[in-house]
Amino acid sequence: MTGGSRRFGRPSGWQTFYLLWLIVIAILALLGRYSDLALSADLVLLALFFVSVRHHVQQRNSLQDVCNFYESAHSLDDLQLLLGDRPYSRILQTVLELGRFDWAVLFLMDFEKDSFVAVEAAGISLDHFKPVSFDHISSEHTSDSMKLSLKLLEHAFKTHEFRGALAGSALERNNIFYGCLLVGRRDSESELAAEDSFRLDILSDQISICLHNYRLHKELAFHAEELAQRQAQIQRELEMARIVQDGALPRQMPEIEGIEVASYLKPARFIGGDFLRYIDEGSHKNLGILIGDVCGKGVPAALVMAVVVCLFNERTALEVAPGELMGRVNISLKEFLGAGSRFNSTALWGVFDLSAMQFTYCSAGHDFPLHYSVSSNSLTELESTGTLLGIFNESIYDSRSVAIADGDKILFYSDGLVDFFEAWSGCDDGYIYLKEFFLQRVAKLPCEIVKEISELVENSPAAVKDDITVAVSCIDRNRKVEKQS
Repeated sequence: MTGGSRRFGRPSGWQTFYLLWLIVIAILALLGRYSDLALSADLVLLALFFVSVRHHVQQRNSLQDVCNFYESAHSLDDLQLLLGDRPYSRILQTVLELGRFDWAVLFLMDFEKDSFVAVEAAGISLDHFKPVSFDHISSEHTSDSMKLSLKLLEHAFKTHEFRGALAGSALERNNIFYGCLLVGRRDSESELAAEDSFRLDILSDQISICLHNYRLHKELAFHAEELAQRQAQIQRELEMARIVQDGALPRQMPEIEGIEVASYLKPARFIGGDFLRYIDEGSHKNLGILIGDVCGKGVPAALVMAVVVCLFNERTALEVAPGELMGRVNISLKEFLGAGSRFNSTALWGVFDLSAMQFTYCSAGHDFPLHYSVSSNSLTELESTGTLLGIFNESIYDSRSVAIADGDKILFYSDGLVDFFEAWSGCDDGYIYLKEFFLQRVAKLPCEIVKEISELVENSPAAVKDDITVAVSCIDRNRKVEKQS
């Protein structure tokens, strides 16, 4: 054990030295019986021995005092001292105890009023010390902390006619001048020695550290409150943006005879750039679907998304060919974004025509929907028919039609779903996994397929990195919708 080794281990250098000294004294004491000279030498050595031991003990006590002083002085830089009631009182009491002064006064700077303010006193009434203007202590303004502290010391000495020792020290840290510490003794005969000045300097340094830490603490608290207010403002603005987004993109599911639909949207952030909307215009035979994805995430993508949706809302008509409608929206979006914009959007606009039993669509670079055909029990990709929206005014968009039959299902989605399946399953190609996933569940209802996907997303421990949108449509002309009166 450490303690045991210190107690019973090898003697220290001083112990060996004193042991040898005692041996010599004992030998001379034995020889002193036969020689007066040996006896005299023994007495001299014995006297020197006691003087040396006394000096060593005093030295150790002095060293212990210094250690205790430093330990207590370091407690002055504790930030907690300035967070309670009368914070400076505890500091000055420590100054009196460690510095062995009769009184102490703490002056802090007030740059707004160009003055020193006595904030606390110990051992003397604070009423004696009024705010001291810079003009009263200095003929010229200066940033030299030592000059200011000496001028304050001189002013205090003349104003209060102190009859004792008086000293002052500047409180400065990282080139920031905080104020001055004045100390004194009442005895008119007393003087401040070098040791007193040394103690005062150490105490002043520790108080300066404490004041500096307190200043940093206040600044951090101020910035934290400011950030909290800004965060609350941003949250309110995001909430308003979400309300605007919901207004531009109604979430209500359509009730159309002959088609059953289900959908799920999961933004990666508070608001997203994916969009999905159904349009029926009161028709019982036609249903339009709009799905797309604006490049980017967050508020910028959400703003562009709202613009794209509004452009479609303004121009959409079920009787207009999807390719023609897409071309109109592309030109308007390009004009809105301008030549230097980096934003663009995918989009797919399609119309289910139950009279002709076909689905006519136009895709501006959107992810290929998957069409499941009951008759062939296979999946077909509905490929893109044009470039992304908002890039080229000259882009040409074609319309395509595919035959549909009862029992057919079409899966619409955004690339966020593909990315999710890659992360969730650990596969290299999320698109292939999605096709297999959909093919294994084509016998289920659209709401069941969408619910399973939504539960996978919501229960996944991994964060959603991109907006996820999925919609499943099923053709069923036997499906009836109850009319609400």
